[in-house]
Amino acid sequence: MKARQNLLGQFEAFIQRLFEGPFARLFPSRIEPVELERKLERAMEDNTLLQGEGRRLAPTVYDVYLSIKDHQQFAPGQATLVRDWQTHLVEFARHRHYTLRAMPVIRLHSDTSLGIGSVRIEVEMEIQGSSGDGGMATQALSAEQLAQLRAVLPQGQNLPGIPTGSGTGHPTSGHGAPAMPPPMPQAWLTIQLPQAGQQTYRIEKPIVNIGRQLSNDIIVEDKRVSRYHAQIKYQPDGQFAIFDLGSTNGITINTTPHMRQHVLQNGDRFTIGSYDFYFQRR
Repeated sequence: MKARQNLLGQFEAFIQRLFEGPFARLFPSRIEPVELERKLERAMEDNTLLQGEGRRLAPTVYDVYLSIKDHQQFAPGQATLVRDWQTHLVEFARHRHYTLRAMPVIRLHSDTSLGIGSVRIEVEMEIQGSSGDGGMATQALSAEQLAQLRAVLPQGQNLPGIPTGSGTGHPTSGHGAPAMPPPMPQAWLTIQLPQAGQQTYRIEKPIVNIGRQLSNDIIVEDKRVSRYHAQIKYQPDGQFAIFDLGSTNGITINTTPHMRQHVLQNGDRFTIGSYDFYFQRR
């Protein structure tokens, strides 16, 4: 059954690529973070290797080649975007029951031969210099990446090949198990709409997407706002932070325009397009 699902997924990806190419050439537009996230998923799915007992090994390294303009678009928030894509690929691999030997490495490159909206992704199975013994390549993972990878594993399960408290800087409990991030506090946004209406949005998940595209958690109906404009993330240190996702106009935070990121404090105000947001937490 799993083999049939994998073949079906590859066929659907082929059909999608068949139609995407001509349309992308006729109507070029800059690629958005969520679109690139889907392409990374596809690159992982298309390049898994079949191992014993039906298990599939997923690639570890993803070199993403973009047009100069698309590369420039991602540059201001690249570190945040890469962390989000890494975490998403780990979750995607877990959902598909793929084996990952390390936190995915995602590297962005500009390529003058590519037009706006075009993407080429090259993958490798192993990080150069990894141990090759089937364990996690610890030298390729930062403490923050380890925390992200541990966060998506089932409770009580350790990372293969990485002992707890292995010198990565990740805090441990008195029993040697990795310390869990603090539970999310109660937090919400009071949103002032252009027509003097008001809404309350409760933040109940670690990532909240804001933008004009209908797939966002908070949709801002304003042509000045990018399809995927900003993101609020709950950080391992217990703070909420807002990040711009490479938009043209950025975010106005506490009357300071064109900001790209900010750790939100209780009572902070920010503006995206014509929508005003008031952040509160307990």
